[in-house]
Amino acid sequence: MRFNAITLAVLGTLAFNSNTLAQAPSSPNASELDEPLAAPTDKPEMERIIVVGEAMEQPLVVVANPKHIRQPLPAHDAADYLKSIAGFSTIRKGGASGDLLFRGMAASRINILADGETLLGGCGNRMDPPTAYITPQSYDRMVVLKGPQNVTNGPGSSAATVRFEREWEYYPAPTTRTFLSSTLAEFGRFDMNADVTFGNSLGFTRINATSATSRDYKDGSGTRIHSAYERWSGQATFGYTPNEDTILSVSLGVSDGEAAYADRAMDGVKFARESIGVRYAQRNVSPLVAELTGQLFYNYIDHVMDNYSLREFSATMMMPNQAASNPDRRTRGGRLSAVLEPSNLQRLELGVDTQVNAHRVRNSMNQAMMPYETMAFMKDADFTQVGVFLEHRIPVAANEFGNGEWIWGARSDFWTANDYRQQIRQNGNTYINPTANTSRSETLFSGFVRYEAITDFGSVYIGPGYVERFPDYWELIGANRAGADSRSAFNTAPEKTLQLDVGWIATFAAWNHSLALFASQVSDYILIDNQHYITGVEQPLLSVRNVDAQTYGGELDIGYAFNSRWRVDGSVAYVRGKNTTDGNALAQQPPLEMKLSARYAAESWSVNGLLRAVARQHRVAIGQGNIVGTDLSETAGFAVVSISADKQLRSQLRLSVGMDNLFNRNYSEHLSKSGAMVSGYLPINRVNEPGRLLWANLQWQL
Repeated sequence: MRFNAITLAVLGTLAFNSNTLAQAPSSPNASELDEPLAAPTDKPEMERIIVVGEAMEQPLVVVANPKHIRQPLPAHDAADYLKSIAGFSTIRKGGASGDLLFRGMAASRINILADGETLLGGCGNRMDPPTAYITPQSYDRMVVLKGPQNVTNGPGSSAATVRFEREWEYYPAPTTRTFLSSTLAEFGRFDMNADVTFGNSLGFTRINATSATSRDYKDGSGTRIHSAYERWSGQATFGYTPNEDTILSVSLGVSDGEAAYADRAMDGVKFARESIGVRYAQRNVSPLVAELTGQLFYNYIDHVMDNYSLREFSATMMMPNQAASNPDRRTRGGRLSAVLEPSNLQRLELGVDTQVNAHRVRNSMNQAMMPYETMAFMKDADFTQVGVFLEHRIPVAANEFGNGEWIWGARSDFWTANDYRQQIRQNGNTYINPTANTSRSETLFSGFVRYEAITDFGSVYIGPGYVERFPDYWELIGANRAGADSRSAFNTAPEKTLQLDVGWIATFAAWNHSLALFASQVSDYILIDNQHYITGVEQPLLSVRNVDAQTYGGELDIGYAFNSRWRVDGSVAYVRGKNTTDGNALAQQPPLEMKLSARYAAESWSVNGLLRAVARQHRVAIGQGNIVGTDLSETAGFAVVSISADKQLRSQLRLSVGMDNLFNRNYSEHLSKSGAMVSGYLPINRVNEPGRLLWANLQWQL
């Protein structure tokens, strides 16, 4: 896979995007996320410290710059990047393509958007989650919106929404911007990232290119883990900006790669992606209409997995021959919205969004005799969603408690899904699909209300949110899971989450902290259970069933600056869940986690130390979980120390070096997957984390 083999096919569409050009609200709690199109500064600012975590600086929102180097050094994909933020964790299955959780909630409970586009993987067993197709350093900003407290970013985000964004700027004079980054680390890791923009008063051209490779890593005991990967991506964006209030852009993207997995009998040998998007935004349309924006997008995922390309083939009873599977998914979508300002103090956003995606697959259980390339794709499912939304900010007059603001929102989504599978394969046998050629439709509601106040003792907020989430492809169709009382899970009920969020953000002299607490009641929680019996079947099946659940917890971030050079920061994340239907713990919940960092920053250099401590997890439900994994056992706690240093070599050149897992601790995360038998590798119970890792990063920004 060579980057110079990329070819970009140009297709024309017309679009609008609300995240690229937005009028900042005039309320005292106006979000920094809605910035107007602005002229760039003369010189881009380089961060002189290595980031070890991000805290909320406004209610329920975390904003980060993915171009900043982080520790522990994240992998090239979005899930491994996000795990450095309190509340996030990942399910590791190799060196790449980990699956993301927030507050113990996985998969489509977290809405992932890349430049406003919805990305959905192809593999029915989550070999390629949406985050596998996102290279964080190719974006300018990452935004996390916690909980069900927003309605303008698509449907179903009951746990969180994560947006990776590229900024679209107005250049009043000819400008060239360049960002280059290269990372070299143990286990043969080598990453390259390039981001180049040429712009003037009429528009801009922006080119992003990334590549990442790594050999198998070794855990703390020296055991080699089947985990090598190779990925590359490229994107070209062409923008037309006739004035500072208008932008029209076209983006074209491609990517591909391969990844070895230690938790299963197959590896990913193709992760091809093609994407096309067009965005338009107009600010200051009229005295009432502050902004009219929108977007249309298209992306295609072509994924291949097999048991012979990246590992030595070894015949088993389940797979006596070389086998391969080729799923694909085609997604089309769009969004149109308007921001109204009926007065100088109010902001009203309303709009519509939609997506249509179709999934197909072709398989070969004997690649030598019947190669999958010669077979026709079989469509197994498609989904259509149309949603309308409204979000309103209403400032409250200053009183004895300070300045306040009410924010409320509501959305309604109409869903349809079709099951085209004629047969279902379970426990090595093939059965007639009881829901073959059937369709289902649902109209679902989501909404929230929140009060925010800026007081003498900081910013506080409180509010309930409610989300009805339609089951995703993996819950209804993927892996041919059974339902609660049928061999098909296609009729699984939507999930309904009611959650209360409370928080406090404050800065006092040298102290700063943010506290985010939540408590939720989930009706018809979609649980995966590999020990469930259905009527008429004498053996348990991997099933999807609805239960009721409760969760609560939160995140605390706190920092203290001793002086202009010394600073300490810490964070704590905790979540506790209960399956109230079965009367046991809710499965796949991360244990209590604490991070403590210390930093010394001089004029042009800094040194950092990071301690990450994770408690034991004894609250488990063996065999139950989510579409990514199920609980395996109780796990012991662990602590890992990492160190790093940073040097500004010149105004635009920066060198960072570090060592993760300094004491070479041999450990695995509680949510890690179990190990599979891979020929040529020692057997493992769990997919352990990497051992001691020495790395260096060089960034050039002009």
